[in-house]
Amino acid sequence: MKEEGEKRFALLQACKDSDYVKKRYGGYFNVFFDAYGEEGQRWDLYRVVDGEFPETEELEKYEGFVITGSAFDAHGNELWILRLCLLLRTLNAMQKKVLGICFGLQVCMYVCLSVKHVC
Repeated sequence: MKEEGEKRFALLQACKDSDYVKKRYGGYFNVFFDAYGEEGQRWDLYRVVDGEFPETEELEKYEGFVITGSAFDAHGNELWILRLCLLLRTLNAMQKKVLGICFGLQVCMYVCLSVKHVC
């Protein structure tokens, strides 16, 4: 359950942490939290690229979701990408806020607007 005044966000990581990012920043989670997080917020990490997704009953507790970039094709048929598309359909139906970065934006556009090519 969400505490009063606490805003929760989920980072849906669509890429592996590179050795450089691990060494320099401690992982992409820290990069995104440092860029977008604020004091008093709670951020949870889901490594969707590894098949780690939030449970459906957890979705309501989040204010918003951030989908990272990835070297994968946003229109690929990998199981985790298909699951991510299904999750986005659910989030869209729930009218949740979603920020997509590069790959994340392409998946959002494809799912929510049926746009296959995003520049």
